[in-house]
Amino acid sequence: MRPELTVNISDLEYRFNDESAFTLRVGRLSHQFDGALGLYGLSGSGKTSFSRLLAGLIKPQKGSLRFSSGTDSGISPRIIYSPQFPEKILLGVRVRDTIQQIIDQNPAIQNLQEAIDNYLEAFLLDYDKIQAKSGYELSGGELRRLALALSFAMSPDLLILDEPTISMGYRGRKQLDSILEKFQEQHRILIVSHDFALIRNVCSRCWILHKGNLIFEGSWDELESRQKIKDIAGISTFERFSQQIKSKEFIPK
Repeated sequence: MRPELTVNISDLEYRFNDESAFTLRVGRLSHQFDGALGLYGLSGSGKTSFSRLLAGLIKPQKGSLRFSSGTDSGISPRIIYSPQFPEKILLGVRVRDTIQQIIDQNPAIQNLQEAIDNYLEAFLLDYDKIQAKSGYELSGGELRRLALALSFAMSPDLLILDEPTISMGYRGRKQLDSILEKFQEQHRILIVSHDFALIRNVCSRCWILHKGNLIFEGSWDELESRQKIKDIAGISTFERFSQQIKSKEFIPK
């Protein structure tokens, strides 16, 4: 059984710089990760900043953010952050060199090569066809699926997926849904997205950001009774649109 993993946040604040008008604020929050959690918000709500803070890639200017486990071992959890735009780190390197570098840098992860092979196959990526290519030679969808395959294969204590459906078509999204459903049975995931359908389908609980403020954290049943939150976050509009499609009332012009 995997040990517990809890994040405790107290009066956290983050700004890009002193002149920035945008400030991310999270008051007091304690969450024990289990399966998949969704972080939802409209564009500009602060989702990427919050996820990068959780991953330890940036530091808050105020407040605290601390992870703890049931073992109290003092060992920091291994967190993998899969970015919105993997092309920033994958473009200039051949696929086989990227994979070999990951394997060399993570000798403690058992059967990593096998896991990478399995996830490449799950995302319908043919290693023999792409291994000699650099990121410049891959499509946006291929880059996205490659980055996700490598992230899943690392099997971290917490996997943070930032806008994982960017550049994905319908087929890729279905692949991702299937992989996430199975992966979350044994792993912890934070899905960061403005794609409410993805979060609603995969996650059992969600956090909602609006203009830099965490305005909700809880289950879907709890959210149902918070109509004002749904209106502010644009969820009500999404639900009406989805219902129109289901009832065939929506006819594209």
